[in-house]
Amino acid sequence: MSHVCLAIRDMPDEQLSMRSGGLYWVCVDRVGDTEILALQGLRALPAQHRATLVWSGYVPEQLISALDERSATGPSHLFEVAETDIHLALQSLPSELRRAATTSGSLLLLMLPATSWQAFDAASLQRWCEGMRRWLREHRCTLLVLCHGQAPRLHGELVRLDEYLSGLAQLYRRDGGIHYQSHFWHNDQGVCGAREFEFELHTTGFGLSQAEQASPTPTRTDDQRIYLAQRTVLEGAAAPSEQWSVFERRIDLLQQAAQARAASVMVAVESDQQVEALARDLYALRQRCGTALKIIVREMEPCLRYRDERLLMTCGANIIVPFGNALPRFFSLVDSVQGQVWRRRRASRDLESLLARLRAPMTRGLLAPREFLSALEQIYGGASGEVEHQLLRLQPRPALTIEQCLHQINLRRFGDIATVVDGVFYLFLFACRNDGLESALGNICRLPWRTLFSDCQPLAELDDLPRAAFHDVASLPDTLCLARDRAETATRARAEMGAYLPERARLAITDYCE
Repeated sequence: MSHVCLAIRDMPDEQLSMRSGGLYWVCVDRVGDTEILALQGLRALPAQHRATLVWSGYVPEQLISALDERSATGPSHLFEVAETDIHLALQSLPSELRRAATTSGSLLLLMLPATSWQAFDAASLQRWCEGMRRWLREHRCTLLVLCHGQAPRLHGELVRLDEYLSGLAQLYRRDGGIHYQSHFWHNDQGVCGAREFEFELHTTGFGLSQAEQASPTPTRTDDQRIYLAQRTVLEGAAAPSEQWSVFERRIDLLQQAAQARAASVMVAVESDQQVEALARDLYALRQRCGTALKIIVREMEPCLRYRDERLLMTCGANIIVPFGNALPRFFSLVDSVQGQVWRRRRASRDLESLLARLRAPMTRGLLAPREFLSALEQIYGGASGEVEHQLLRLQPRPALTIEQCLHQINLRRFGDIATVVDGVFYLFLFACRNDGLESALGNICRLPWRTLFSDCQPLAELDDLPRAAFHDVASLPDTLCLARDRAETATRARAEMGAYLPERARLAITDYCE
């Protein structure tokens, strides 16, 4: 029986153990989480078992140190592969391991970026997995592939390779929580089907969250066909049936909803000024009533921004019905959440810290590199994944100077900041979805952004920035400051002109990226 496992605290053994001769694959969004997961598995490995690490790009320093500590009980093998040689290295991996005299029962850790597999189509990926599985069974070793980075196409192909993989899972962060999705897992204890877990990060690594560990308590659901609605959401229409109770005021609705357990509660939002108070109400309601309650928020006027939606969902909403949906469509969406259990990670006990994280910092525009980095460290340091930000590296076109590009940039929203390092323009957009990036750049740049920049590279993490270069520059050159001042003057002039424009036109001037 194999003693190789992931060693995640409080997880069921059948979801952790890895059998001898098995090929297991875990897709991890963040590179730092990859090392944490690998380190847990390595530390749980019995002393007599050997370990081999193959990595590329990111250097897993803690993991390498842990392998060095194990060298007293036997040799560990370390292989660093250049990013340009990854495809060739993967093809020759069995022969390299054989030459390294890998012993029976060894754990092989393969830590590579998701981009390493771009050269593999579905057929070649299947052949690679099939070949590795034969080698692993022959040598009675276990291979754990930890692939970091976004790779939806690769994951889609791996799901179909259950005949060749012993296990497939994903580790990702969303809605302020750490999620682990196990698609299938084969070991000596049997076969486990798809299942999702929520993790917490401790000093010793990942562990099952307290919410997952808690024994499920029976939920009273005799009110699951009861509908409690704020009158505004019905647009003046009569209640559809006797099962509906309609309330003029939200406070009366919430008092009644506080006694429910599985009913549907429908509240209206008509202004962005109502969002924070509504979030507090939903948070308290969810805390009191549990996860079976269905909370539906209907946007009666176009007022919710991306971060507002994320706040309401994190605080307890099952669904937010956007402005513009006709009443029959609204009723259909209410039907769609029936029987649903709210599965989001419950907001932090300190609701104020959650609200603070979702408020944009009172900084905008062009900053010195050191100030830019300091601002990002504060934002990312407290982030828990409730909202998505965009960090971009933009390369000016050769025919343009950076000063010319800056004169065409207009950063109006608080939280949107930029800097220049070694002639490269770095831009950070607070609370901006990936699918809204093109629109955001179109609003920020007076000319089409592709006219100004030859390349726009999204940076997944703060560590992708050249930190040393940022720390070395405390202030911007005078020429860049002049370009910034001219851009800000032009912005103020347009804002003053906007005061004389109709309301609809004025919205286009003051808001974007939402």
